[in-house]
Amino acid sequence: MKKQLTAILALLTVGTTLIAAQDVNTLYFLENAPMRHKINPAFQPVCTTYVGLLPLHYTSFSAGNNAVALCDLMYKKDGKYVTGLYPGETDKLTKRLKNDLRLTANTELAILNFGSRTKDSLGYFHVGLNTRLEATLALPGDLYGALNSGTDQPGERTVNFKSLSFNLSSYTELSGGYSHKIDKNWTVGGKLKFLYGHAYMDFRTDEAYLKMAPDQLQACISGNLNIAGPFKENMPARLDKNGITGLTDYMDLSAGGFLKPKGYGGAVDLGVTYKPFKQLQVSVSVTDLGFIYWKSATYSMKGDTTYTAPMMHYSEINGNTAEEKNSGINSVMDSIGSYLSSFAQNSLIGNKSNANGVCRMTTTKLHVGVDGNFFKNKIGVGVYSATEFRNQRVYEEVTFGLAVRPVNWFNLALTYSFVNGRWNTMGAGLSVMPYDGLNLTLMTDYIPFTYADLSKGGSSTSIPYKMQRLNVGIGVTIVVGTNPSTAKKRIYVKDVEDNVPSNTNL
Repeated sequence: MKKQLTAILALLTVGTTLIAAQDVNTLYFLENAPMRHKINPAFQPVCTTYVGLLPLHYTSFSAGNNAVALCDLMYKKDGKYVTGLYPGETDKLTKRLKNDLRLTANTELAILNFGSRTKDSLGYFHVGLNTRLEATLALPGDLYGALNSGTDQPGERTVNFKSLSFNLSSYTELSGGYSHKIDKNWTVGGKLKFLYGHAYMDFRTDEAYLKMAPDQLQACISGNLNIAGPFKENMPARLDKNGITGLTDYMDLSAGGFLKPKGYGGAVDLGVTYKPFKQLQVSVSVTDLGFIYWKSATYSMKGDTTYTAPMMHYSEINGNTAEEKNSGINSVMDSIGSYLSSFAQNSLIGNKSNANGVCRMTTTKLHVGVDGNFFKNKIGVGVYSATEFRNQRVYEEVTFGLAVRPVNWFNLALTYSFVNGRWNTMGAGLSVMPYDGLNLTLMTDYIPFTYADLSKGGSSTSIPYKMQRLNVGIGVTIVVGTNPSTAKKRIYVKDVEDNVPSNTNL
């Protein structure tokens, strides 16, 4: 039982770290990347004009969790691999799982983006159409209590799962923004966004627990499920065995079904940069501060069931040979799988309420950066912090970066992210304009140093061993006003500073 639960946790951990799906912090250190204004609307692109079209312009993916990597769940001891539940090895995993385990995934796809500098070189405006998908799964910290004790212990143990929740939202945003350089010190910017919802699901528990004993499991759960999606007709009044298993019968999976509005909302981005002197810049911004009103169906979900059967103990699963271990694990998987399937289909029942929809805040982000630039802006160093406020929880990453800009058409950045890096990853970004009219950008915050070699049947597979998060950003943009063969300096710095008024009061 314990090893099976460990396997489930390992799948969740590896799955959310390796299945890519938040802005990449390394983007902050790539000054000539046209999409840099996404993290602060006051940032003005180097180029005079840019155009981004699907599928080229910009795509970003991010996924991971806040606590564990594969190395916390499985590692070598005395020449053999053991799990974090191996006798005498539980302290390490206990420290990592002292709080709720939160798994997140995000993706952003740019459909159409356009921006251009004003004639006086002081302003820059943007228009964009982008689609986003965000998902969060929160698992209670007491989950490890179940992993650690399992059903091997005498008596009964109750594990509290009240903080269990799941949220998913998909929407498209139409935005318009403007940035203006007030003087040599200050630049401000803002964006207005219209949000068009495609799909939404939110499950939150009022009560949830799991009672474990040597010969039985009892699960009880109650909460609310809000769901909005591409449905052909109204959702059923009751989600019982037939309602849940036949949910796809109500769905319209065509393009028209997906594009049909499920909610509307709005958001705003606000940003400012301040240069106390030419070599130092401080920037602060708030992005995606807004809401979406989802036209969703609301269900009050309840389930209570008991599974009675002799539960396999850890010693029975931890066989001496690979065949014995696989046999034990498969047996437990079949047992628990049957139980969970029966619980979902027969015991978890929802009754539809009269609520017509829910209003939910979007994932708001706070960005703070400080960077110094030297040797005529050819070298830059800085610190950048990105904080997400999502579903009443806070996610933060702090990144240190070094930027190298020998010429205006070539930017290279090397970064390290302190919160999720675990001293075993680094970030890198490259933004180049190899041809007049084209910008290529590629970046990530987490390049792993350590891999686990999984060999079987003559084949070998390496997977990241000490990484709990992965993100990637890639973009191809048409740009105007940045000819690499003739440009010998950053395009906007001197031109703008020669035109803006001096503010002697700052």
